[in-house]
Amino acid sequence: MLLPFLFLWGLAIPGGHAFFPNFWSKILSFTWGSFTHQDLTEEAVLNITLQILLDNKHPTRPPLRWEDFEDKTLTADAILGAYYGDEVSLRPYRAAMRQIVSANANMDFLNGTRNDPLRHFDSERVRQGNSLVLRAREDLLWNIRAKEYEGAREILGQILHSLQDFYSHTNWLELGNTDVHPDLATPGKDIDSIAEVSEQTCTDCADVSCQNNIAAAIQKRHLLTSGYYGVSPVKPRGKCSHGGPFDDSRERSARGGINKDTATAVFSPHHFLHVKAARLALQASIKFLSELRREVTDRDMLRLLGVSAFPALSFVLDTTGSMGEEITSARLQSRSIIQRQRRTLLEPDYYILVPFNDPSFGPVYKTSDPEEFLKALDSLHALGGGDEPEMCLSALQLALINTPPHSEIFVFTDASSKDEHLRSNVEALIQERKMKVSFLITEDPSRTRARSRREILRPNRFDLYAELASMSGGQIIFTNNQDISEVAKVITDSAYFDVVTLLHVQTTEGGIAHHVFLVDEFLHSVTLYINGDVREFRIHDPRGRKQNGRRQSYGKFTRVFLSDPLQVGNWTIFMKTVEPYSIHVQGRSSVDFLYYFGTPVNGSHPGLYELNNQPVAGVPVILVVDAIGLPESANLSHVSLTARNGETQTAELETANQAGLFTAKISDIPIGEFSVGVRGQDGRGLQLKREAPQQFSAAECILEMSSNSLVTPGTLHPILMKVTNFGGHHCYSISMTNDVNKDSTTFRIQMEPRKTEVRNMEIRVPDNTKQNTIVTVMAKAGVCGSSSQPPCFTHLSLIVIGENETSTSPPPVCPQPSYLQSCPESLAPSRCKDHQWRATLLVTDIDGIKSVHVVNGSGSASHYSDAGNDGVEYTSDCCALQAELSITNHKEAAWSCSLRAPVTAAQAEHKAHYLLIIPLLLVLVVGLGICYVQKIRRRQTDYSSPKDCEKD
Repeated sequence: MLLPFLFLWGLAIPGGHAFFPNFWSKILSFTWGSFTHQDLTEEAVLNITLQILLDNKHPTRPPLRWEDFEDKTLTADAILGAYYGDEVSLRPYRAAMRQIVSANANMDFLNGTRNDPLRHFDSERVRQGNSLVLRAREDLLWNIRAKEYEGAREILGQILHSLQDFYSHTNWLELGNTDVHPDLATPGKDIDSIAEVSEQTCTDCADVSCQNNIAAAIQKRHLLTSGYYGVSPVKPRGKCSHGGPFDDSRERSARGGINKDTATAVFSPHHFLHVKAARLALQASIKFLSELRREVTDRDMLRLLGVSAFPALSFVLDTTGSMGEEITSARLQSRSIIQRQRRTLLEPDYYILVPFNDPSFGPVYKTSDPEEFLKALDSLHALGGGDEPEMCLSALQLALINTPPHSEIFVFTDASSKDEHLRSNVEALIQERKMKVSFLITEDPSRTRARSRREILRPNRFDLYAELASMSGGQIIFTNNQDISEVAKVITDSAYFDVVTLLHVQTTEGGIAHHVFLVDEFLHSVTLYINGDVREFRIHDPRGRKQNGRRQSYGKFTRVFLSDPLQVGNWTIFMKTVEPYSIHVQGRSSVDFLYYFGTPVNGSHPGLYELNNQPVAGVPVILVVDAIGLPESANLSHVSLTARNGETQTAELETANQAGLFTAKISDIPIGEFSVGVRGQDGRGLQLKREAPQQFSAAECILEMSSNSLVTPGTLHPILMKVTNFGGHHCYSISMTNDVNKDSTTFRIQMEPRKTEVRNMEIRVPDNTKQNTIVTVMAKAGVCGSSSQPPCFTHLSLIVIGENETSTSPPPVCPQPSYLQSCPESLAPSRCKDHQWRATLLVTDIDGIKSVHVVNGSGSASHYSDAGNDGVEYTSDCCALQAELSITNHKEAAWSCSLRAPVTAAQAEHKAHYLLIIPLLLVLVVGLGICYVQKIRRRQTDYSSPKDCEKD
């Protein structure tokens, strides 16, 4: 069953003209040993990670040596384990790696990039492709310096894809080069020695394997070229094709192709150079990362790559007058963590603080300096307030936006939320960024009585917090002012990145109950958190023996620490309560998993597209599981999807051809919220289970936004929004908001099943927005008037740059056209279609031509590359002597060019016609003269009969 699932593994299947062109490439990789974009990207990331760690000595462990890794396969476990020991989880590193690789793969799936020749160095767009990479490099540096690492990883994956394609799609290797191109992706350098449009670059190849089909003149002059792919742009005669079964240009002269994507001739006519191309692509990827490292700090590079022990200590603090004890507790816990972990590898990357009350919230304090963070905490004072509710979700939303993914946020409050309308935004951010949110709620009886004289407090006013905590895998803990300092120590318990959830129960009523959680051989430091009025509880190990553990109780909150080593098997908690309660069991483990959903993509770039947002309800998907820290002796066998109502769908996991990677086909995603878990066996055949802490929410639609990531203050910034409906006939209400102003856009659209609607939106960033501010744009699409149908959502991060900081290029201009054909003057309308006129434009715009459209006219336009410049060709019949073209470059700048069949060319043609008539007239006159002379002579002749006269 391995091979049928290989083609559905999206992480390494970007599409039809990449190093791993489609689902066939994973089969090829399994059987013929082709290198893939995933292989190259992971190897490059591992290599630069090792370089950084070799240059930065660990404060307490022996230094790493390069010799220890020579002639060995680099793995994340080996590198991070050798440097950090077990202090650092592999989860953030694997998650960052997956994001970079997925962005790389999606270059062959996304509509805006899959057929773009510049992105893949196809269709002789070599110089333009290099310019695009250099602009992307500028955007990458902006993202890193603004600490927007998620966006930076997306750009990095795209850049690496293009660099890797250069060596597989151009003739760099065929020219005899054995090293990387020195000027590729190098600021201040350009690519030269490129074949011109008039030059033949390839000869016909009738065989599957194309040997020596690069034109001899191109080889002799050492000129760069690349193969055309598909039908747009049209391949000129004599040019090279990409080749392979998915390339529609391969049958046009010159037939065949030159791609080196795979190691088999069926897909790659130059398959014999595949290994060399992969080697140079890897070297180019490492070279790019090494040069990038010189422009940023090593700490920024490690954050970009996801190497982190403790991503963030993040607090959301209520600052109303009754919150003095909570603020003090937050200070104490922060100081404890900072003092314990300062100048160690466990020191948080970021400290984040978002205060709130009513009606204000924010600003966000985000720093890497612990002293600066403590000063921000010390500056908070509990003032005002006294009534409910408050702006808790607004502050939590800011914290979710500014806290690194896979982190935990702690909310301190004693009031309910005034802004419940933000619930779906908060849930969307929790789900997308894989965040935990824990609430520490102080219920002071004296304060409650004081409030009760002024207002009626809803008994269920904290249900929203409980639901958010549950769906994020966090906790909600109720305590009082006297115990908050001790209860807040749960923050320290969660200050490890390798914490996994074993059991999470949130009840709605009391009574007698039993709860079971599994302990395996990879777990340690297991802790139970019980919250509620519990009359009795007992803990039994797998052998039925009672285990007390070390207990700490503060009011209705109890914390139980189980002693290591733990008995492997099912543990039972017996509960007897009189009111609703919650149980949260967590432990530390090096064994965990990441997962994502993907959908198969057909066409010229078949493969699996990773769903960055939520999965679609009712649509079959492929679930990919990336096991972390799983020893070779252990295995994962099944994955389960459990809906909120308890219904569970189980699927068998299939092993992919990479260690720790598994796939499962899910026939039907449940609508609404569901959780994901995996199970298998350890080395002794005992049960192994892990549950993802966050719940997913599936909807019947997909919402996407795209835009240039850099914005300038005071300007309108375009955003493209696309919504796809997978349900029935629906009316969708779509809203777009952002976190820097109160602007909100809402509109409705009626949608048919399986249809997509596109809208051009705009956002204006305030004039006084500071440089490097990250603007988060959030969008939501929900069924009109329905609260039962889950909405679909997405968000987009934009970086504010200075007005003069944008990389500018001269405004595009229309060059002087050259006319190659013309129309006859005074042509009859019935014959105008029998004649054609043709014009060409040589465009020198540095950003390259993306598209050409005929605005006015009856002809057709195409564009091509000519020695690094772009050319446009327009052809029309003579029924229309004028035309207007709209040309768009790859920075979406558009300009128009007017064309007209030249009069001089037409007059010359008519004169030529007149010159042809004159000789005919002379012949006719001479002929008539001769006939006249003969006739006179005959009149002087006597005819012997009438017949002789008639004959004459």
